[in-house]
Amino acid sequence: MNKFFFLLVLVVSIISCTASREPQEVMAQLSLFDTTWNLVEINQKTIDIVKAAKTPCIQFSKKEMKATGNNGCNSFFANFNTVEDRLSFGPVGSTRMACKNWMENEMTFLAMLQTAKRYTINGYTLLIMDGNGLEIGEFVAAD
Repeated sequence: MNKFFFLLVLVVSIISCTASREPQEVMAQLSLFDTTWNLVEINQKTIDIVKAAKTPCIQFSKKEMKATGNNGCNSFFANFNTVEDRLSFGPVGSTRMACKNWMENEMTFLAMLQTAKRYTINGYTLLIMDGNGLEIGEFVAAD
């Protein structure tokens, strides 16, 4: 009986150590840079991307200090600055295609970038906040 109990404790310990280490390693690797962030919410409202022509997303280039992506219809680009948890964007440029049933979301997306002041990354989630600390954008890391 003691051998069985010891073996059970050993197996449980090994499994718990393995399970707890893997997510922490993955989470530690995520950063603002070198990750594609897919839009989930704007102004704390879930976005129905079924209406989007493309998946709304953003990527940050540390080397060029440029943000690029798609707002669901058009590609966009902007310079950005970040120090610690602060984040701000320069003027945003974009292509000019018209996408039926998405233009309001596109304008809200671009406005979110212009009002961004802070960000935080929690696991696989990027949150962008305005100057008052209100969440104005939520993104998840793409697979």
